[in-house]
Amino acid sequence: MKIYLCLAASLFIVGCGVMAGSSLTQTNLDKIHTDMSPTEVRAILGDPADSRSEPIPVVGGMQTTYVYHSSASDITIIFKNDLMKEKHGTFGQ
Repeated sequence: MKIYLCLAASLFIVGCGVMAGSSLTQTNLDKIHTDMSPTEVRAILGDPADSRSEPIPVVGGMQTTYVYHSSASDITIIFKNDLMKEKHGTFGQ
C-alpha cells in the first residue's frame, strides 16, 4: 500500500511540474499586455519561480520582477506600481 501511495505522490509532483512548464509558451507570453496586474499575469503564466520587489529611484513607487523558468523557456515580466510594463522571453526547442 505504501508503494502505491509513494507512486501516486510522485506522479502528482511530476504532473505539477509539467503543467507549470507547459504555460511558458510564446502564445501565452503574447497574451500578456501592458498595464495588466500581477494577478492577471499569474492567471496566464502561473506563479513565478522567483519574484523580487524594489523601489524605483527618483520616480518613486515599486518595481516587481517575475521570473519564470522551465527546461525550454525563460520569461521575465516587469511591473511598475503593479502594472505590467516590460516582458521578455526565450523559448527553446
